[in-house]
Amino acid sequence: MLDFELSDSQIQWREKARDFARTRILPVAWHFDAQDETPLEILDAAYQAGLVNTDVPKAYGGKGLGLVESVLLTEELAAACAGLATSIFDNSLGMEPLILCKNDALKQRILPEMVNNAKRICFATSEPTMGSDVAGMRCLAKPDGEDYILNGTKYWITNGGIADYASVFATVDPKSRHEGICAFVVPLDQPGVTRGRPIPKLGQRCSNTVGLNFKNVRVPKADVMAPPGKGFVLAMKTFARTRPTIGAFGVGAARTAMELALD
Repeated sequence: MLDFELSDSQIQWREKARDFARTRILPVAWHFDAQDETPLEILDAAYQAGLVNTDVPKAYGGKGLGLVESVLLTEELAAACAGLATSIFDNSLGMEPLILCKNDALKQRILPEMVNNAKRICFATSEPTMGSDVAGMRCLAKPDGEDYILNGTKYWITNGGIADYASVFATVDPKSRHEGICAFVVPLDQPGVTRGRPIPKLGQRCSNTVGLNFKNVRVPKADVMAPPGKGFVLAMKTFARTRPTIGAFGVGAARTAMELALD
């Protein structure tokens, strides 16, 4: 028989997230939503509270929590502010292709930075002319020896304006669609990377969303997560692993709407 009861550990994580949502997020959410601003102090506090990077495997210094814990944490945070919950969760989305990829040396270098140094990583697939059609991307990754040169723009990138790294998906040939897609970890403080201004939104205003432009940005072989032809599958695996948590944002927000209506 299936058992849908939460474990004691899962209940403790849920209560920890609920307490953080009530004491740290809820008192400031309306203010920063009105300002269209992401309060970095709240993201830092979530990191200090151990609510960020919970899914980093233990082999790389993380807690190794699973999808159920991720859903529980996100629902509680989103019940106070779905926008802030999005920016808190975004490290998990940005790291997922890195966790799933086969470049262990890159994992050993980047994942401990997330865990130990509060670094942020965002996820970049969408483009101005391409949203859900991942195979239609046009951001170009031109091979240069064993390296790649990135040129193009990514858009609607959550935490793109405040992240240290980006998981960037690009193509060696737009005409080849999914067969040309590759993936890289790109530091966002290097020459050639430009971050756009925050994109105005009707909601989720506490979550930073920008465009990222790459102009002749060199990506060394060591930072490749997926070679051409393997990036599309990596993106789809990332979506499959993270979409259950996306549903938790709606559940948390809807739960609060119900509670307010009852009150």
